[in-house]
Amino acid sequence: MAPTVAVAGATGGVGKTLVEQIQHENKFPVIALTRQEHVESPVAGVQYVQVDYDDVDALARHLEAHQVQTVICAIGMLGDDCSEAQLNLINAAKQAASVQRFMPSEWGYYTVTREERKYIDPGIDWFLTAANALKESDLKFTRPVCGAFMDFLGLPHARSNIPPWNIAVDVLNREACIPGDGSTPLTMIYSYDAGTFVAKLLELDEWPEFSFCAGEDTSLGEALRLAEEVCGQKFKVTYMKPEDIANGDIPPMRIAEGSGIQPEDAQTYNVFGYQLYLAEAFHLPHEGRVGNSFPDVKTKTVKEFLTETWSAHV
Repeated sequence: MAPTVAVAGATGGVGKTLVEQIQHENKFPVIALTRQEHVESPVAGVQYVQVDYDDVDALARHLEAHQVQTVICAIGMLGDDCSEAQLNLINAAKQAASVQRFMPSEWGYYTVTREERKYIDPGIDWFLTAANALKESDLKFTRPVCGAFMDFLGLPHARSNIPPWNIAVDVLNREACIPGDGSTPLTMIYSYDAGTFVAKLLELDEWPEFSFCAGEDTSLGEALRLAEEVCGQKFKVTYMKPEDIANGDIPPMRIAEGSGIQPEDAQTYNVFGYQLYLAEAFHLPHEGRVGNSFPDVKTKTVKEFLTETWSAHV
């Protein structure tokens, strides 16, 4: 029997996508770890296990009881409590005799040192603390990094578990706020393609420190151009100066329906995202890309994704 994979944060946008794609590959049994007693819209055929991330011993018992070999953490790093939950999960994995491998929760931008992005994102310490804990353990691990999910370009019509979010290019309302001149490079991937790469990583015996789940190298300016081409009309575009972004002086974007976010929080997160974009934090190295090991996996390009999503809605 193939070794079991446990996905923590399995009801979140990234976590649910990972559960779906690992199950779709149909090579590894997967269980979904969740704090919730009752899960809305569970993935069919997947066992959901309610856990308490504050109880390391109980977590370890759950992992052993299900003979989990690999733990994938998709808990969103949104605060110290989330970081603590992941560290407890790492300690439980170290304690559980069955667990051999661990993927920590990173998923977005790429960083190596605290100093590299600390001036933008103090939360980088959450990533590095988890990485250091894994380096000090006997667990095999890899840090999955995806760049930017292109899902936001297709909402609300795209198939996606990622929460709706308007940042930079709002295709639905034909508007855009572009940091700088839009030429800064970034790497984009459709979330389900990223999930497929993670499922493929489970087939490898050895893992590098970083696994780059990369789709297409592009820029926000090019994504905007393609969106206008597919929609057949010019968008209302504002180009933002880097110094204005650093000062938080950015125009508001419309709040996507169903996002549940407050306008003031949206502004804060957008400033954070624009700064990371300009710092090329979403542009992934070519060495270490998962696609290099699985050339048969074809990821969607931005143009393909936009065409499939919007051709029936223009």
